Amino acid sequence: MTNIRFAVVGTGVMAARMMPAFAKLGVCVTAVASRDPERAVRFARAFAIPTAVTDLGAVCARSDVDVVYIANAPQYHAMTCIVALEAGKAVLCEKPMALSEAEAHQVVRAARKTQTLCMEGLWTLLLPAYRRFIALSRSQELGLAKNLVADFGYPVSEETEQRLHAKERGGVLLDRGIYLIALALSVLGPIERIDAQLDCDDLGVDRDAFLQLQHRGGGHSQLAASFGCLMTNTATLSLSRGLMRLEAPLIGSEAISTIRHEAATISGGDVAQPPSLRAKIIARLRESPRLRRINRTIKPPVFRHLPFGANPYLAELDHFITLLKAGARESDIVPLDLSLEIQRIIARTRLDRACPAIGETRS
Repeated sequence: MTNIRFAVVGTGVMAARMMPAFAKLGVCVTAVASRDPERAVRFARAFAIPTAVTDLGAVCARSDVDVVYIANAPQYHAMTCIVALEAGKAVLCEKPMALSEAEAHQVVRAARKTQTLCMEGLWTLLLPAYRRFIALSRSQELGLAKNLVADFGYPVSEETEQRLHAKERGGVLLDRGIYLIALALSVLGPIERIDAQLDCDDLGVDRDAFLQLQHRGGGHSQLAASFGCLMTNTATLSLSRGLMRLEAPLIGSEAISTIRHEAATISGGDVAQPPSLRAKIIARLRESPRLRRINRTIKPPVFRHLPFGANPYLAELDHFITLLKAGARESDIVPLDLSLEIQRIIARTRLDRACPAIGETRS
């Protein structure tokens, strides 16, 4: 397959953001679909797309469409995925791929039954900085990965906040927390225990989420996502011989910092010994705030700048196209099982805490 042709479903902000990435890679977009015919026409004109329609089935039946890129409202993602897959079209779907674990299983079953490529758009995992961060954590170059602390949150305007809190968007877990959970699973593997605290509004939509995950391999993750407060927007991984950090802004990070630390040797003995001359000098030097400050500048973190290029979505799109040309049915970086595990964690979190699953109501 050489000339891969895409159809875009949805005409919102995310669809518009992806169009420059299509253009950079020379991808042909042959059609756009929207439930609103006027929006479809305006989008087609803005991005020089030859066909604008409202019928999803008609788009998926077109012979000049190989892939359906799904960027409509989140509550329609699962249904749109299934329609496209059953029509034999490969699918690249914006996150979240589904609003519930049950919906996610339906999408995965359709993909595996039709043996058609399907990938959730967890684009951060494809960024060069993330790829390096995950590879370093697995290489044990800085020792065994022990603890991941990551957060993603910043306050938004009242109008934007109302849109984010709409039940059909899935809440903060599916809008922001999904990135953190995907990173934690990629670095530390499957989990066996969840402790979480959710802050939900009157409709049961989670707006702040704080998760502690215990991973089967022995590691731990502390994750926080918020619609209402400014967080560090970084991810720090503690290892047995050092520290790694994905620098801010975490979602779209282009830099990693590392600190290497060898284990200190402590002289033992039952009886305390008088300090040596060297120990006395070091102790005296440590009394000086100025020298302590100088010491901190002697061994600063090592920074690696890993840019994503002209567009943050290029790596995701290039990866997907490479998979399609190779005849792959799943991504090795964003496999379907990862999408299912994320949904399972979110479902368990909501079940155990005060917020009901999307679509349910409080008793």
